[in-house]
Amino acid sequence: MSNFTVNGVYSYTSANIYSYLGRVPVNSRALERAFDDFDVTPTGSLDDLKKLNAAMYEEYSKQVQEQIDNQNNQQEVPWARLCAQIGIQATGDYDKDYAAFKNAIDLLSQSAIDGQAMTYFAGLKTEAQSAFGLSNKPSGQESQMTYSDFQAQFMR
Repeated sequence: MSNFTVNGVYSYTSANIYSYLGRVPVNSRALERAFDDFDVTPTGSLDDLKKLNAAMYEEYSKQVQEQIDNQNNQQEVPWARLCAQIGIQATGDYDKDYAAFKNAIDLLSQSAIDGQAMTYFAGLKTEAQSAFGLSNKPSGQESQMTYSDFQAQFMR
């Protein structure tokens, strides 16, 4: 068990740090930097470690919420305009929107009786190849940083 000294005065044992933060920093400077980064004033009390953990978790939670908000507020999906042309509102779910578009365009194409309508729907089908192309298909959600990973970046 080793001691970590912060600001040259306050000492924390590695066991206490681990019990509150779930990991031990590589050196005293890393712990001191974490206190500074999260605006926690060390006093030598175990409450300091509780406050540091709470501050880290709060910041991590904000970042995760921002990621969620950004995903929810993304720009219009690439196929939204195309779907709107045939009366479908895009949801942003690639598979659902593609299935709805395909069903609707197939029905509309079957009911087209003049050459101009047939040409129009054929053009939409061609445009759909681009709008619903592989480059626009989401590749699954990016894995989010875990709280442990987040903590680790401040404990190096």
